[in-house]
Amino acid sequence: MNRSTRLLVTLGATTLLALGLVNPVATATATPRPATTSAQGDLVEIPAKAAVLQAVEPSECASTLLNDYVDSLIADMTNEQLNFLLAHFDTLLDVPTYDALFFGTTGDPDYALESHARQLQNTFRDLQRFWDIESDDIQLMAMHGDVLLDADRIAATLTAMVAAGEIDPMTPAEIQLEAQTVADFMQTQGDFSDNPLWTLNAYAFSGEDETDPVLSALPDKLVFGDGILAAYDSFGLGDVGPRVIMAHEFAHHLQFELGVFDTGPSDPAAATRRTELMADAMASYYGVHKKGLALNKKRVTETLLSFYTVGDCSFASPGHHGTPLQRERAADWGADLAAAAQPKSYVLPAETFVTLFEEALPGIISG
Repeated sequence: MNRSTRLLVTLGATTLLALGLVNPVATATATPRPATTSAQGDLVEIPAKAAVLQAVEPSECASTLLNDYVDSLIADMTNEQLNFLLAHFDTLLDVPTYDALFFGTTGDPDYALESHARQLQNTFRDLQRFWDIESDDIQLMAMHGDVLLDADRIAATLTAMVAAGEIDPMTPAEIQLEAQTVADFMQTQGDFSDNPLWTLNAYAFSGEDETDPVLSALPDKLVFGDGILAAYDSFGLGDVGPRVIMAHEFAHHLQFELGVFDTGPSDPAAATRRTELMADAMASYYGVHKKGLALNKKRVTETLLSFYTVGDCSFASPGHHGTPLQRERAADWGADLAAAAQPKSYVLPAETFVTLFEEALPGIISG
């Protein structure tokens, strides 16, 4: 199993920002570091990076609420802030995610859930009861942008990322300079460290099959960014969105436990589409089921389609999540399965759900 399939991120984001129209000027003393991809592949997919870097023509696969939201975040930046973002792209967009991955632990106030905390905690406990997998070892936590104010935490995270091969090699001196430069700048920018862009993400992690001893020693995690929760609130989806995020991310842990990532298509794009559509279906099943959230099918499906787990048309991309139509079919399939439960309180074993989904998948992706 390759590293890119062990850590699942459920948001696919693009924006209409064309970087050809931006003339970045480095405003810091550290050498600007363009976005890079490690030879091993990103351990964590960070959708905000794609949102900033890609210029996408409007289409059924590109125009989403998420696009508009990211555009608005960028539009609200000063020229100085935007130039600094482009000059320190990896640090600003990677560090909050990887800080939580490498160093976050349940009970540490630096990673405590704040926004929607009770809602997320209650849904997490409910999902543990709903699905019949071992889930007591999953740690639920948040990632916050305030890590970007702390040079020591930035340096520790960059050091861990270099060791894991997630960014190009940097010397300790380069790491310290970059960390101090970013922290110094962010400390002069008011609440810029709270910008939702830095934490516009939610992900599930399991290091069970990792060969790197550091990664394999990390606990199973569900990590929620303040930014993605703020985005849901801004669209009036705060009542449903966080719970749907939780259900989708928990579904990835079901897949980890059942070995779903060890089977399926060899093509990376088809493999990711399969697991993402399955997670959509699982989230919808739980969302509509009487023993789950007991929500309206239309509300759950619209939440998945309108913002979270955005469909795309990057058919050959290893990060392909499925088209909007395919995601809608997967969500509807899960919801219909829940509605057909007999008795209404009966919950399918997770393994049975996977088997049924595999049989339905050809019809979900056809057309």
